[in-house]
Amino acid sequence: MPDKAARHLCLERLLDDLMAAGATRLVLESDESLEQADRRIIAKHLLALGTGEGLQYMHCKPHEEPLLWVSDAVAWCYQKGGDGIRRAAPLVQDIVNCDR
Repeated sequence: MPDKAARHLCLERLLDDLMAAGATRLVLESDESLEQADRRIIAKHLLALGTGEGLQYMHCKPHEEPLLWVSDAVAWCYQKGGDGIRRAAPLVQDIVNCDR
């Protein structure tokens, strides 16, 4: 699956989960080449859900939002495999396959 399609599916699933959890804030790591498409996907999906008025979303650089470091560290552990997966396990609640 191309990266853009995978990101689209992941964002939609993330939004579904955030709305179900009653989240009010979403922070994505800033990548100028993706931000405009992200905003379109988010706005369109929230409109389709008929919800999301209370959800603020923004793109930040990692130094602007240190919690972005956690997801990077966990992703690195899973990419590395082996003992990295075991070490990251306490930070992972669920693994979701976003293929549709």
